[in-house]
Amino acid sequence: MTDRETRRTIWFHRAFKAVTGGEIKHSHYFGHARRMPGFETRIAFTGGPLNEALAAERRRLWPVGRVDGAATWTPASEDVLFLAGTDWRYLDAMALDGTDRPRINLVQHVRHADPDTELWSYLPRRAIRICVSAEVADAVARTGRPQGPVIAIPNATELPPWDWDQAGGGGAWEGRRRPVAIVGYKRPELAASLSERLRRDGVEHEILTGVRERGSFLAYLAETRVAVCLPDPTEGFYLPALEAMACGCVVVTLDAVGNRGFCHDGENCIVSQQDPDSVARAVGHAFWLPEEARAALLTGAADTVAAHALGVERCRFHAVLRDVDGLWAEAGSESPARQTPHRPRLSFMIVGAQKAGTSALAQFLDVHPQIGMSSLKEVHLFDAPDYSGEWAPADIDERYRPHFAQSRFTGLPGDTVLGEATPIYLFLSDVPAELRRYNPDLRVIVLLRDPVERAISHYYMEKGRGGERRPLWQALLLEPFRLRRSRDPRHPESAQRVHSYRARGLYSRQLRNLYGVFPRERVLVVRAEDLLRDHDAVLRQVFAFLRVSTEVRVPPAVVFEGEPGRRRHRLVSCLLRLSYLAEFVRLRGLSA
Repeated sequence: MTDRETRRTIWFHRAFKAVTGGEIKHSHYFGHARRMPGFETRIAFTGGPLNEALAAERRRLWPVGRVDGAATWTPASEDVLFLAGTDWRYLDAMALDGTDRPRINLVQHVRHADPDTELWSYLPRRAIRICVSAEVADAVARTGRPQGPVIAIPNATELPPWDWDQAGGGGAWEGRRRPVAIVGYKRPELAASLSERLRRDGVEHEILTGVRERGSFLAYLAETRVAVCLPDPTEGFYLPALEAMACGCVVVTLDAVGNRGFCHDGENCIVSQQDPDSVARAVGHAFWLPEEARAALLTGAADTVAAHALGVERCRFHAVLRDVDGLWAEAGSESPARQTPHRPRLSFMIVGAQKAGTSALAQFLDVHPQIGMSSLKEVHLFDAPDYSGEWAPADIDERYRPHFAQSRFTGLPGDTVLGEATPIYLFLSDVPAELRRYNPDLRVIVLLRDPVERAISHYYMEKGRGGERRPLWQALLLEPFRLRRSRDPRHPESAQRVHSYRARGLYSRQLRNLYGVFPRERVLVVRAEDLLRDHDAVLRQVFAFLRVSTEVRVPPAVVFEGEPGRRRHRLVSCLLRLSYLAEFVRLRGLSA
């Protein structure tokens, strides 16, 4: 076969006029496509001549060589067409709408769901739609108009999390020369009102009401302590808030479609009401946060940036490209012949929490004749240092194969439901999306234990392993700083694994992340206390969730045997429980 027969081309188009978040994201997807094995890229630019500055920006965003550039689209029959925004006009101008080439449509705004916009008119046209957030995907799907699958791939940034160790810790934050910056070009009227209110209160600040060149904007944020990011209420993904987190700012923002999926009040930012007085109060709160509280907020922000890494987005897009013909078939058009899709062997996971009874539950489930658990209780596949988002589901199953009885693993899907229990999967923010990529129909079980008891149990486990030498009270005080210094959670001895005593009990953040990936009906949350008190009823609930016989009875056993009680640490336990009060409120709100 010739190289042309083994490689397909993805065709892009841009009518570039200015640097916007949408143009940056388009360039990211162009870069993702260039790195996909078996594909090559072409891009055609249209529109009038550019001034020197814009021409330089275009070259930076789309570094096109002689191979990638094209005067116009000339796709072969097996090629893929990538459309964003109003690129449908170009498709029509090229008379390509009636052809059977797979089309991928990048949807970056909820305006696509607005009947008063041009974008609305494109929804019934066949395409594989990639939406930049779950909120945009929901808005588009609810219209009932799209012909083809609607897939959410949360927006990502190429910026790494801010490295406070390299920058000099908290002192570097306090030494930033700009106390407060209002990023107000999306909401100029609110920005002006807020600025007036802060001026009356004597708060030193600056206001941005115009779009800056991106390098200049990022440098500006890196010198700012508190970034007040004011999003358009309806935009698809509000990138400045994520960029401000990446630049080490304490972020104050508003609840909006564009940041609802990643801005969590009190965890990685401060979310204010929409009026100037409320925002001004939030700014004051952010500016005068105690150092420990600020460190926790900045650590949460760094975790958020890491979860939105460009590599994660690229892996998810590559998964779409690997199955582009199957997805195109779902869009209602005939597609080239394709192989029978691989069916993932594992149908459920126990993902956490650590020290909440996951080992006991795994043992109970393994007794059921229709359930097969891995021989190694914690396989640690998705959190392994060498894990790759490029692994296809079949590759993942090959790595799981040695951990299961071969008669069960090679049997027909449905004969036995297979699962494993690795409790750190819940805690690592990027793992749930990888679980969903492996098996979109996966069922997820979460055990939650009283967070104070869980933290103390975790501490004694690490102390017994030799990973912790400090007394409990000191380990808890040091935890935020240890976590902030640790930048590779997949490392076997990372602080996220060893010293996350209190952090792992912040269940609301972990569940919110899980619910953002899996529908709630495919997530079962079990309280460890219920498993202890009503063993049979809880197991029947789990069996029903896994769609196996509920008539099997499994004898109870001791779940938390020989663990140190709270009596040894009454004062620390009391203080630790007080530190969870806000978390208890968030957790109740999440389960309401």
